[in-house]
Amino acid sequence: MLRLSLAAWLLFSLAWRTTPTACRQIRPPQSIQQMLATQLQSYMDTKARPCENFYQYACGNWQIQQEEQHFPRERERDKDRERERYQEQLLPSGTLEGIDSNLNRRLELLFRRTNSSSFEGDSMLLEQMRFYYRSCKRLKPYNLKKYLVLLQPSNLTHWPSVGRGWRPDSFDWITTMGRLRQHGLNGALLRIDVLPRWDDSRSYSLYVNKPSRQETLPMGEGAIIELLLDIGQTKRSANALARLVDDFEHKLHRLQDLDDDEGPREMQLGYLATYLPQLRWLSFMRQVRDDADLDLRSTLIIENIPYLRALSELVEAQTPDTVCSYIMLKWLAFLKSQGPAEISRGECVSSLRRAMPLASSWLISQRFFDPDSEPEIRSLFRRLKRRFGQTLSENRLRLSPPLVHILQQKIRAMRLQLGFVQLDELETVEQQYAHLELSDHNFYGNQLELLRQRVVANFDLLALNSTNLTNSTRGGVSYLAESWDASNSSPLYVRPRNLVLVPHGLLQLPVWHTNISALQQHAVMGFALAHELAHGFDMSGIDYDDLGNIMGPVEEIGASKQFRQGLNCMQQQMATGSKWLDEKLADFAALRLAYETFFGVRADQREPRDPLIPQFSQRQLFFISFAQFFCGRTPVSSLRSQSQAHLEHAADELRVMQTLANFEEFSREFGCEKKAKMQASHRCRLW
Repeated sequence: MLRLSLAAWLLFSLAWRTTPTACRQIRPPQSIQQMLATQLQSYMDTKARPCENFYQYACGNWQIQQEEQHFPRERERDKDRERERYQEQLLPSGTLEGIDSNLNRRLELLFRRTNSSSFEGDSMLLEQMRFYYRSCKRLKPYNLKKYLVLLQPSNLTHWPSVGRGWRPDSFDWITTMGRLRQHGLNGALLRIDVLPRWDDSRSYSLYVNKPSRQETLPMGEGAIIELLLDIGQTKRSANALARLVDDFEHKLHRLQDLDDDEGPREMQLGYLATYLPQLRWLSFMRQVRDDADLDLRSTLIIENIPYLRALSELVEAQTPDTVCSYIMLKWLAFLKSQGPAEISRGECVSSLRRAMPLASSWLISQRFFDPDSEPEIRSLFRRLKRRFGQTLSENRLRLSPPLVHILQQKIRAMRLQLGFVQLDELETVEQQYAHLELSDHNFYGNQLELLRQRVVANFDLLALNSTNLTNSTRGGVSYLAESWDASNSSPLYVRPRNLVLVPHGLLQLPVWHTNISALQQHAVMGFALAHELAHGFDMSGIDYDDLGNIMGPVEEIGASKQFRQGLNCMQQQMATGSKWLDEKLADFAALRLAYETFFGVRADQREPRDPLIPQFSQRQLFFISFAQFFCGRTPVSSLRSQSQAHLEHAADELRVMQTLANFEEFSREFGCEKKAKMQASHRCRLW
């Protein structure tokens, strides 16, 4: 009897684990297009008026659907594996944040399911990633002060207000900046970058420049006090120091107004000590590079020389305590942006992706990218390029034929790269991390070591020349690895390479799948590709030719009456939209380009309706699909305030509404009257 009962129980258990049921919330099999059609309709608030607030119309029920999709947390622990399978089936929300959140969850499940012997081939790379992840999970709690103990401003002094080793007479701000630059800090007081040369993008030079205006924007006394309290300062001492540092920050920010009347200068590294002796540049470089790697004959390009002279005078006029405290606070803010926002599985994965961008990119491409997608994506990119080439031929800006030819040559030469790291580059990526010794019990040491490795690899590019560069990661876009945020899957346009780079992480549902409809491909992935393509022809990208060298046609383009009118039109909309004109330009151009690539330029042609969503025309579905990529939690009144986000793009709602309001085909398709909110009083267009 016992055997029969046991057999019955086993059969019941097997049936329970393998048969989807309503109570177990496992969805019945659906096609990708059915799932997307269901999702599209569930996000919509059809009570809203599309001509008044299309974002509400397309995304009004998004938040409700996110809450309903959430798997109940009160399930028993022995159902964890079932929960994981369920989560992997969910379509991520349309925003990049949602896609990356879903991707981080899948990576986290991968790390949880694997032990030290289960990574295929006992890969050193995967083992190091696992060490980092484990060390992050063991943080209790995250303590920024640990970094200050591990890395001092120099061998002669400690940080002020941290311990008793502060010696102001031994503090040297140049040495301190060099030591922190070796560990990733850039844009505090000055910028030092290894970048492709302006006149030969196949070679690299060292660029010395002032920080951006955003980088010198004062943190504010509140943020300073918060950081000081985080490292154990008393409230009284934090308040007093915050006032001094805040005053210094405002003086530093005012240096941005100095005119660069000398222009960029190119010189050998050894000569800089004579040209600008107050910077003591060799002391800086010896912190970043070993003496054996320091070639005094190597060239650098120095810009904004009046700023650098004034910076030296400003720093010398301050007390060592104030300058060192400012540098320390910028260092802490940088480290805070690199580490986990909180000690959770998802945040530790995000921190891992930031700390090991090449390794993480390779793992994502190896685990989650379908190579069969590549031909279709490349075909879509070619069609977008072809249509934009036709737009250039129309010559709305009335440019000279030679300039139109140069622009057409550029669009023909523009390349697409899928993935920061390719599937066959494991050996190359492993070499980047070969000399590291990470520990699964020392997160702070791991973080500093990885930051240093990233900078060293970037400066190693100076040893390369145009004859040995290839299209590989190391020779192509690897210089971006230091600044590129691998924790998000946002595509980008690389100006010195005339290249659109799409991380493999973006190529997930609902953005991409080989089985989604052609309309969905154009409305979402097509828009994303077109947006980056358009950056090659915005105010920053237009100066670069087909090889990625600066060619300088922007003056002739700027003289075009039609160009000035379009630019002024966009600038008048800036008060409620994107802070950056280039992003608005790219959004407006991309929507038109993706739309015309799919539908052509004839407005009177009607397409058969989708049988899964027959209540909408194909063109209406295009606009709804486009808008739903931006569905998210961010309210209109709050631009994203995270580290990446002060921000190039407008809040998602404004971004959708302004882009559609400036496109006449949208108003025609939804029958919007002239006074409707979704019709701009003056539609803006450049290309």
